Amino acid sequence: MKKLLYVVFAIIIVVVVGIGALLALVDPNQFKPLITEQVKKATGRDLVISGDLSWRIFPSIGLALGKTEFRNPDGFAEPNLVQISSAELSVSVLPLLSRHLEIGNVRLEDSRVFIQTRLDGISNLDGLGQAAQEAAEAPAAEPQVTEAPVASEEAAEPWSISLEGVELVNASAVIRDDQAGTETSVSALNFALSRFAPGEWAKANFDVAGKNGELAFTAQGETELFIVPTLDNAELKNVQFAATAKDAAMNIESASLTMDQFKAGDWSTLTFAAKGAVPDLAFDAEGQTRLKLNRAMNDVMLEGLALSSKLQGATLPRPEMAVKLNADLQYDVQQGLATLSRFETSVDELALTGNGSFKNATIPQIRFALSSDNIDLDAFLGLDQAKAEAQTAATNGASSETPSDTPAGDTAKAEAAKNQEPDLSALKTLDVAGTVSLGKFKAANAKLANVLMDVKIDKGVLTLKQLDADLYDGHIRAEATIDANGKLPRYFVTKTITGVQIQPLLVDLVDNDVLAGKGDILIKLGGTGLAENRVRQNVAGTVDISFADGAINGINIPAMIRKAKATLKGKRDELEDEAKKTDFSAMTATIQLGKGIASTNNLDIDSPLLRVDGAGETSLVKETIDFGLDTSLVATSKGQGGKQVDEVADITVPIEIKGNWTEPKVSLDMKRLLARNNELEQKAKKELDRGLEKLLGEKAKDDKVKEAADKLLKGLGLFN
Repeated sequence: MKKLLYVVFAIIIVVVVGIGALLALVDPNQFKPLITEQVKKATGRDLVISGDLSWRIFPSIGLALGKTEFRNPDGFAEPNLVQISSAELSVSVLPLLSRHLEIGNVRLEDSRVFIQTRLDGISNLDGLGQAAQEAAEAPAAEPQVTEAPVASEEAAEPWSISLEGVELVNASAVIRDDQAGTETSVSALNFALSRFAPGEWAKANFDVAGKNGELAFTAQGETELFIVPTLDNAELKNVQFAATAKDAAMNIESASLTMDQFKAGDWSTLTFAAKGAVPDLAFDAEGQTRLKLNRAMNDVMLEGLALSSKLQGATLPRPEMAVKLNADLQYDVQQGLATLSRFETSVDELALTGNGSFKNATIPQIRFALSSDNIDLDAFLGLDQAKAEAQTAATNGASSETPSDTPAGDTAKAEAAKNQEPDLSALKTLDVAGTVSLGKFKAANAKLANVLMDVKIDKGVLTLKQLDADLYDGHIRAEATIDANGKLPRYFVTKTITGVQIQPLLVDLVDNDVLAGKGDILIKLGGTGLAENRVRQNVAGTVDISFADGAINGINIPAMIRKAKATLKGKRDELEDEAKKTDFSAMTATIQLGKGIASTNNLDIDSPLLRVDGAGETSLVKETIDFGLDTSLVATSKGQGGKQVDEVADITVPIEIKGNWTEPKVSLDMKRLLARNNELEQKAKKELDRGLEKLLGEKAKDDKVKEAADKLLKGLGLFN
C-alpha cells in the first residue's frame, strides 16, 4: 500500500513539474505565426490574432485568446467574417488518464459573424477550404509500409466527455443578401449552458434581439436538457419561451410557449398564448394541447388541442368576435400528411364539427367533412339588425340617401366594383374535396333545411357536385361549375326547384308578395365572367317555370277587363274597390336569357275564369321591363269574389307592363284595345250583312234595312 502511495505521489510531482515547466519555458504567443499560417493554408483567408495568448492553470489547464479576426476577401461591406473579443478554453489533465475528456468552461465574448452576398452573386463564404482541398488533391509521396498494430484482445474502454459550461456573451451577427435586398441582424445574443455531461441534467437559457428587414424581434427562453449516456437520445423539461415582434404593419406584443417535458415516445403538455395586432385586426389567443413524437421521429400527434381567441377589427363581419377550436391532429412526416380526426370550432354562435386532412404536395390536397345543426348567416353578419333599423327609419319618415347625394368618388368605386372580376387564381393551386351537412341554414333571409353540399376543386375548376336542400315545403337540387383556367372564368349552373311555396320565398328574399302558389322551376344557365356587369351581359340559358294554384297580387285582371268594357261603352266601372288580386290555377313560361335580355313568348296563365297569354322582355343591364299581356275571361256566371262577369265573357283586353324593376307600371293598352274593338265591330257588321242577304235577298241592301241593322248591333251593347 505504501508503494502505491509513492507511485501516485510521484505522478502528481511529475504533473506539477510539467505544468510549471510548460508555463515557464513555453510562451503560447510564439504559436501565433504557426496558427495563422495553417489557417491560411486551410481556408485561403487571413487570421489576425492581435490579442495575447495566455495559459490558464486553475482549475484546469487551458488557453485564453485575445482579440482575433478572420478576414473577408476585398470587396465586402465589412472586413471580417468572424471576430472575437476574447475566448477561453480549458481541459482537465488527470481525467484523461481514465479516458475521460473533461472540458472546462468555454466562454466567448463580443463575437460577431458577418455574411454577405453581393449584387454579383459572390458570397464571403465562397472558397472557404478551397486551398486545403487543392492541397489534398496534389500528388502525395509514396506511403511507407508499416506493420499494423496488433489489436488488443479486449476492446478499449470508450471515452466519456463532459463540459463544465458554455457562455456566449453579447454575440452579434448579420446576414445580408444584396441581390434579394434583405438583411437579418442579431444585435445581442447571450447563451449559457451549465455543466453538461451525458446522463446528467443541464440548464440552458438564452436571450436574443435583432431585426429582419423592418421587423424587430426579441426572444427569451430556458430549459433543462438531458443527454443519455449512449448519445442517441435527449430529453427536455421545464421549457419556457417568450418572444415579441414589431414592424410598421404588425405588433406581436407577446407570444409564449411552455412545455412540462419532452421525450420521444411520451406525451408532453403544452400551453401557448399570443397577443397583438396586424392591419385592421387585434387578437388575444391562448390554448393548450398534448404533444407526442414517436421514437422513430416520423409521427407527431396533438391530442385535445384547445384554442380560444378574441378578435377585434374592421375587416371582421362583427367588430368583436370569439373563436374557439378543439381538435385532435396527427402528422405523418414521411408522407407530409396532416389528419384532423376530430375538430369542433365555433365563431360566436356559429358552430361546426367534422374531420379533414391536408397532404403537402406540389398542389396541396385538402379533404374535409363538415356539419352543423344550425347556421344563421344573417344574424351572424348583422343583416337582420340592419334590416330592422332600415324599416324603423322608413316608418319614422327617415329618407334614405339618393344617388344624387352619393359622392362622385363613391359612385365611381361602386361602378368599378361591378366590373371587377374575383381573384380565382387560388383554385389552380388547390386540390380540395369535401362535404358540408347543415340541419338548418339561413342566408339572405332564405331558409333552407337538411342541406347537403358536395364540393370539389381540381386543376382550376370549382365543381359543386351536389346541393340538396328542403326549401319552403319543396326541394332544391343544384349542380354548378366555375372554370378559372381561361382569360375570364366560365360558369355553368343547373338548378331544379320542385313544390316550393313561392309567396313566402319571395317575401323572405325580396320582401315582395306579388306572386303566390306552388312552383316548379328548372334553371340552366352559363356564361363567361363573374363580375356583376359581365354576368348580366353574358349569361345565357333558359328558366322554365310552372306554378299551380296561386295568385298574382297587386293586379286584378278581370277588373281591368270590365274597365276596358266600360271604357268602350263610354261608362265608368263601378267596382273600383275590388281587391287587386288575380287567382290562377296554372302559370307556365319559358324565359330565354342572352345578350343582357331575359325574354319570353309563351307566358300562359289559366284559371276557371281567366286566360292570359303574354310575351315581352326585361333588360338585365338597364333593369327595364316591357311586357304585353292578352287577357280574357272565360264565359261563366260568376267571377272572382262572386262578381257577375257574363257581360264581359270572351272579350280580350291587352295589358302592358312597363317601367323598371323597382316601380313597374301596369295599365291597359288603350291603343290596341280600341284598334281591336274596331276590328270586331267591322267583323260583326260583315257577318250581319251576310246574314241579312241570305234572309232578305236584294232587300238587305236597302239603306233603311242597314240602318235597322246598325241599331240592332248597338242595342246589343257590344260597340257603344
